[in-house]
Amino acid sequence: MADDGILLNLQLPTSTKQVAVSNSQNLPKGKWTQRLKAKRAALRTVKRQNKTTDNTIDEASKPKRNSRGSNSNGIYVERIRNLKRSSEGGGAGDVGDSYSPANAGSSRLFSSNGQSSTNKSQVISSLFTSSYPISEPTAAPAEVLAEHDPSNAPLVDDTSFKGVGINSTLAHFVQTKLHFEHPTAIQLTAIPPFIATNPRDLFIQAQTGSGKTLAYVLPIIHSLMSCPDKLSRDSGLFAIIIAPTRELANQIYSVLETLVGCCHYIVPGIVIGGERKKSEKARLRKGVNILVSTPGRLADHLDNTEALHLSAVRWVVLDEGDRMTELGFQETITKILSRLERSSRIRTHPIRGLPNRRVTVLCSATLREDVEKLGEQSLSNALHINAGNSTDGDVEPKTGESAEGEVSDNAFSAPDQLHQEFIVVPMKLRMVSLMASVINIIKENPNARIMIFLSCSDSVNFHFSMFTRESDEAAPDSDDEDIKPKGSEEKTSLPSQVLKTYLKLSSPIVHKLHGSLNQPVRKATLAAFAKVASSASVLLCTDVASRGLDLPAISHVIEFDPPFAKEDHLHRVGRTARAGNSGWSTIFVLPGKEEGYVTDVLTPLHKSALVKRECSAVLSSAFGGKLVWQDQATNAQLNVERWILQSETTLQQAKSAFTNHVRAYTTHLSSERDYFSFRELHLGHLAKSFGLRETPTTLGRQNMAAGDDSKKRRGHDQGPDYAKKRMIKAAQMHANVGADEFNLG
Repeated sequence: MADDGILLNLQLPTSTKQVAVSNSQNLPKGKWTQRLKAKRAALRTVKRQNKTTDNTIDEASKPKRNSRGSNSNGIYVERIRNLKRSSEGGGAGDVGDSYSPANAGSSRLFSSNGQSSTNKSQVISSLFTSSYPISEPTAAPAEVLAEHDPSNAPLVDDTSFKGVGINSTLAHFVQTKLHFEHPTAIQLTAIPPFIATNPRDLFIQAQTGSGKTLAYVLPIIHSLMSCPDKLSRDSGLFAIIIAPTRELANQIYSVLETLVGCCHYIVPGIVIGGERKKSEKARLRKGVNILVSTPGRLADHLDNTEALHLSAVRWVVLDEGDRMTELGFQETITKILSRLERSSRIRTHPIRGLPNRRVTVLCSATLREDVEKLGEQSLSNALHINAGNSTDGDVEPKTGESAEGEVSDNAFSAPDQLHQEFIVVPMKLRMVSLMASVINIIKENPNARIMIFLSCSDSVNFHFSMFTRESDEAAPDSDDEDIKPKGSEEKTSLPSQVLKTYLKLSSPIVHKLHGSLNQPVRKATLAAFAKVASSASVLLCTDVASRGLDLPAISHVIEFDPPFAKEDHLHRVGRTARAGNSGWSTIFVLPGKEEGYVTDVLTPLHKSALVKRECSAVLSSAFGGKLVWQDQATNAQLNVERWILQSETTLQQAKSAFTNHVRAYTTHLSSERDYFSFRELHLGHLAKSFGLRETPTTLGRQNMAAGDDSKKRRGHDQGPDYAKKRMIKAAQMHANVGADEFNLG
């Protein structure tokens, strides 16, 4: 009480904000902007002075935490330590080792200028919350899978290649060197009309893995071997085989190289994008009898290589016709066929035993409207052939119909012996569920060969780096110069140290393949993955590896990202269960509408219903079983998140993968857009599946990887027509030039 009897009721400021307000009388007069700047400067000064006081935490105010280091709200709080290691050493600790509720609202790690902000706490959302309740897996009885006879296996009767008319020397070579005792159904049906005296144009339709390549390669070599005139490389070019992708072209050329071992005077050749044109021109000048090519590179040589003469061509094969149309090669094919038509009018010395006219063969696993249009442009009076059926009429059969007008079972389906399953995975759990699936497969089969399909090349790069990183060692300091993430493009394969932690076995070899890699790396990757190794192998890839490739002994296909069309799904799963062998495939879908996609779209493509597996069962089997699997899955997720935050390069790689995955998600066909709605994506949870603790602020401008054509990609929202044209252009560049594209590989 003062002397004058007045009671003083004063309260000292207890926070920095109150101090700043109490000092408001010292602010300069004038414009409000000047007063605001002065007030903020005073606030910063007080904060520096009271830093120790402001950071003091009352132990009694801490919320209760469970065994996994999370509070009652399912939020993990972890202090992100200074990326530059101190002299005492040490990296990011376990969950909650530096809990700071005072700063629980702070979640930004990098400031606007890209520099890391240190000594801040970051909110980390939990994998297992009430939003996505995951219960303990129940011990349900094992489901008996329906077994079906293989639909693409070689015949088991007395039919042989010699019996269908193939040259005895060539048939014996196929039996001894390729170990094919009997032809498949499509080979039995296609070879006789192909080697007839006056063959017609052919449309060959069959399931993936049924032997379409030998169905047209064997008749061509048989006809050349049967010529009375002696042939050599100087005799001319007799056959052209056009494939949509470089990988498929290389595979066809490899088959040709093997088969001509019984007739060395027949010379095959190959010209594809990504190779040196000078070397290809020299090869053409020396002379080839059978040429394998991609459409763009062949059209380029037709315009610029004088040594390429087409007057003697008697066979033109268009392999994977549906893929040709998807990539927008119709105009290029029309140009090539027109050039061949003009060249055929030039009189040359005829080769006895060869057809008098050019025979065109179109091969496709599907028979869509655009494929029929391509057939109308390239075929004349064609014979439609599928396994067990052929048509003799001049009228082109409609989609899915045989000559008699009945629906063909082979028109559009997966191999009967394929075991297909789907896993409904909440968005947050996608990353750990992928790890768990790979771990479970390798546990059951230590020599498993797994293909994992992702939506874009940036996602392939990120997951490759994640799988091949050192799991127990910290990443380099962000201040180090010339940091290169693990999995840089000069490395085609590395062992997975992350999976070894849970497998307790020799680590599997991980490969990656997409269209942004240069041609030598793509070729080396396929060669390395095709080798049958003593340990498990994993190939992370885009749809560039989905068509036509005959990779040996693929035991399992994982569609981590759903296909962009049901045709893509058939080709993806067609990498396994080939030539009568068994195979497994798994597709990841999100809860809700994507489950309807499995029921409405995918189930009709399979003879057996798709088997649903619980996400909890997959995680429990991989991460330690009952009671501990949630902890182990959380630790695996947090290890990836810490690894990403230890390097700015890795962080940008994760952001680019997230950004381009979102873009790819919007490119699903309009007929399937109801199942894949971009508006219903929870971008924060999706970022979690890429190891990001917060969603990138801009989808597609600041977070693009170096070298990407970001300006062109910003036009994605300009309508479906724009997107379609851009996709076709990117795919054409991929198939012939090797440019970077975000969707088709």
